[in-house]
Amino acid sequence: MADQVCSTCDEPLLIEIEPDSDFEDSKAAANVQTVPDDLELSCGCHYHWECFLDAYSITQCPTCDKNISSLSSSGDQQVLVTLRNEGGLQTDYDILPTATEEAYLRAYPEERKGHAYLQFCKEGDIDAIIHMIKDVDELEQEDDDEQEDTDVLGYSGTFEGIEGSGLHVAIRYQQQEVAWLLLALGSQLDWSRFPNVVLQAMHGLGLQKEDRKAQSEIRNIKDSSGRTPVDLAKEVGGVWVDWLNEGRLSP
Repeated sequence: MADQVCSTCDEPLLIEIEPDSDFEDSKAAANVQTVPDDLELSCGCHYHWECFLDAYSITQCPTCDKNISSLSSSGDQQVLVTLRNEGGLQTDYDILPTATEEAYLRAYPEERKGHAYLQFCKEGDIDAIIHMIKDVDELEQEDDDEQEDTDVLGYSGTFEGIEGSGLHVAIRYQQQEVAWLLLALGSQLDWSRFPNVVLQAMHGLGLQKEDRKAQSEIRNIKDSSGRTPVDLAKEVGGVWVDWLNEGRLSP
């Protein structure tokens, strides 16, 4: 890899990792790290991750025009690559879903905030969800005439693995804490239905009951298949059986 350069920009297949911004300048300079950033296609061409996404054309190498797609054992199209980055070496990594998703987000940048919100719901990142919602609220207060829909709680995506609302995603990935948070902020579920431990956790996170969106009801949102959170919970089962029995997901 040391002799390889990116087929797009002709630069070495390395990137510098930024040091912690809290470090002093002298310490930060000493802690700069260089790591691999090499995406190798089946045709043998190499790219930086971002350079490939910039030039991505799904089935053909942007440089040599050779076909880079193949069919999986299930008959689905795939684009297998070799990745070398700070996470190590990954062989036969199917980049097609990621590249297709990124191409869509670049074409429709207004979807990027909602996409990030759904990723946080999938990962169970409570702090990130709260910060995103509060940041949106502050922006709306600063600009009452803002035309863009910034209500991430009401956002519904169509991306593979994170389809539907945040509540859909929390159910699919067994994120009960996220589900409680979204019900607290984006539903009209009576407060008496919330366990004390959930209300205490809200207080610990700096949230009050007044932070609930007025008249919002995320339990009514349907995914692209027409499923409500209740419908999905019935399919997933497991921990959500008790939620269904308690009627928490039913508006």
